[in-house]
Amino acid sequence: MNAAIFTKSAKGLIVASGLIAASSVMGYAQDAPVALGAQATVPLSSMYVSAPTGSASLGGHTFDLSGGNLIALANGQSASFAGSWANATGAYLLLNSANTYSWYDQSVVGTVTVTFSDGTTQSTDLMVGGNLREWRTGAGFTVNTLTDPAASTVWTGTAQTSMGGGTAVLDMLTISLAGTKTVTGLTLANTNSWGGLQINLAGLTIDPVIPVTTPTCNRPGSSCNTPAAQNSQAWKWQPTVPGAVNTNPHAQNADAATKAHTTH
Repeated sequence: MNAAIFTKSAKGLIVASGLIAASSVMGYAQDAPVALGAQATVPLSSMYVSAPTGSASLGGHTFDLSGGNLIALANGQSASFAGSWANATGAYLLLNSANTYSWYDQSVVGTVTVTFSDGTTQSTDLMVGGNLREWRTGAGFTVNTLTDPAASTVWTGTAQTSMGGGTAVLDMLTISLAGTKTVTGLTLANTNSWGGLQINLAGLTIDPVIPVTTPTCNRPGSSCNTPAAQNSQAWKWQPTVPGAVNTNPHAQNADAATKAHTTH
């Protein structure tokens, strides 16, 4: 065979194949655990017996608990985290309170504020008995229930004897985000002004959207499923992503067509 003719034919096939396989960008949300860092000073092990550690999967999300500590916020204190999470669809906080006596029930005692790259913010109130409750649910005279569906129990264990013993929990608060903006910061604040209520943050993860390129039809009239396209051999010469292997995108259709034309 004439090498020049083969080269020319191959180039033509690649061009034709290019008409069939273009690409579109989609995406999927993926956990991006946030380390609590130096702000976390209270050992989880001082409160909970056999508390989760390391990279922990809780409530369907991954949290970085490798530091082994939680952040405890007293009245008027706050903790902030900075980063860049593109098109984030949600923020997830392992969040409870301590000294959550019954007189705090239905009171707003804190806020979670998400900041976006365009300067706008989204705030969520923390209400005792709604989306926030006592960590040691075995304690008496404390608010031990949740009514907001955005908050749920993701781990149940036992409190250390030195903390009073009994049942102890980790709850997860879900904050839904539009998924159209880049998150640049999150601040948790204890806005309570009286008594000894404390807000505990044991973990934080944010779900940015990771872009994924997927093939789409780019032929005139979206004619990628015509008999000519299905029987084309152009896929053999289609450039691939490094490490990938070309496969026939119409293998099943080609097999069916071959069987349909078999003579006996």
